[in-house]
Amino acid sequence: MAGFSADIELVRPAFSPGGTPAADVAYAGEAGTLSVGTLVQVEDAPLVLYRYGDEQGAVIDTRVGLTVGASLDFSRHFAARVSLPLAYDVPGTQTEFSGSAFGMGDILAGLRAHVGHWGPLDLGAHADLIVPVGATESWKGEGTVRGFPGVLIALGWGPLSLRSDTAFMLRSGLDTDADFTLGSELVENAALVVSVWEDHLALHGGVASRVGLATLTAGGAENVVELVAGLQAKPHRDWTLDAGVGRGLTEGYGTTRFRVVAGVTWSRRPRPVTPAPVVAEIPPPPDILPDQVTIEELAKPPPPKLVWETLQLARVEQDRIVIRDPIQFEFAKDVILPVSIPTLNYVGGLMSEHPEIVHVVIEGHASEEGSYYYNYDLAKKRADAIWRALIEAGVSPTRISTRSMGEVEPRNAGEDESSLAENRRVQFHIVKRLAIGEKPPVYALEIKQPWSGEPELLPTPPPPPGPVEAGPAPAPADVESNFDDVEEEP
Repeated sequence: MAGFSADIELVRPAFSPGGTPAADVAYAGEAGTLSVGTLVQVEDAPLVLYRYGDEQGAVIDTRVGLTVGASLDFSRHFAARVSLPLAYDVPGTQTEFSGSAFGMGDILAGLRAHVGHWGPLDLGAHADLIVPVGATESWKGEGTVRGFPGVLIALGWGPLSLRSDTAFMLRSGLDTDADFTLGSELVENAALVVSVWEDHLALHGGVASRVGLATLTAGGAENVVELVAGLQAKPHRDWTLDAGVGRGLTEGYGTTRFRVVAGVTWSRRPRPVTPAPVVAEIPPPPDILPDQVTIEELAKPPPPKLVWETLQLARVEQDRIVIRDPIQFEFAKDVILPVSIPTLNYVGGLMSEHPEIVHVVIEGHASEEGSYYYNYDLAKKRADAIWRALIEAGVSPTRISTRSMGEVEPRNAGEDESSLAENRRVQFHIVKRLAIGEKPPVYALEIKQPWSGEPELLPTPPPPPGPVEAGPAPAPADVESNFDDVEEEP
């Protein structure tokens, strides 16, 4: 008994890093990132026969589907993807419309592009082709090539992310003689993702829907909506586990009474290359006359390593300000925890004691967990929060600025949590410092708040309560800083 050459699948996974089974992401990852995954779906009654509005019985009682796929990111803006579904159908009571039980579906292949990033908004697009290679007359594949272009949108607010994939399924019409015509469709998949444990666990819920363009204003089997919810776990930076359920909100082809989803995706990103150390050629020492160095000077021990005094929270070391304790933030937010406010007040007092430090750049860094743009935004927001806290501590805004390096300059290449934690850090670079004898400028304390425009009289920062190390002259600009101020989560 033969069915129809019609693809009824509603949930099409893309296997993109960070994507959920029902909604793809608008951005691409690091160049060279390869993801390979599989998704299993158990669908209860995905195809039911109705006559004159009355249910006659299931054409497909149960479908067990397996989709395998891969995604390759060529750059931060372009990626390719491919997927192939297989399905085993348990026929229902309407056997005259059933097809073969087991078969392969049609292959999907295409490109995904990241168009731009504006604050919390990411905009992307995809262009796919669905090529008929699957079983015909079994509700698994079709006889013609279909185009599948779409627009991807992502809005992020801290741990929340709203994603939308609006696409068109472009196909030639197919009259099934079963009270519905399979033609071009508007496909809308959307999901709200909540990060419960940053880079480790997220919950998501949304809809998978499609509307036949020929029946846009009318009901019918062509117009379906299904609610899909689940969780996504990352037990390891390379592995993603998905689990979820679905429930049809309308009656139509492909929607289910109940859907169970389970999948696993392996993603491999290029590891950061640690450059080989550059060994500088040391010139031979000049000739020294015996009477130039005394025996007492030769017997002197080497200078002791600097240690932190009891009340000392920060100090100046050449071209940097080093803080003793890491700046701590609320989880996945740019809110500074109260335990770190004394450290920033100390830095404010330190800059007051060192007027020759004309400008400091507050630089935010992130680990490689999470998406590139999420890490960049969070590192920038946290650096901005420190910038504002220093202004409120009495530092003139003309002396400080911020920048985010995201995840591009990891301190450690390790994958364990301690190494990743050291990559999440904030650094203070001294980019302009007066030479000895130069007169420092007068820093105005009467300012307008950069975040509101309101006039404000900055407080005079108190001097640091502990001893202050003046530090030697500035190091050359190409000397790399090595900070210990690692940002940690509570």
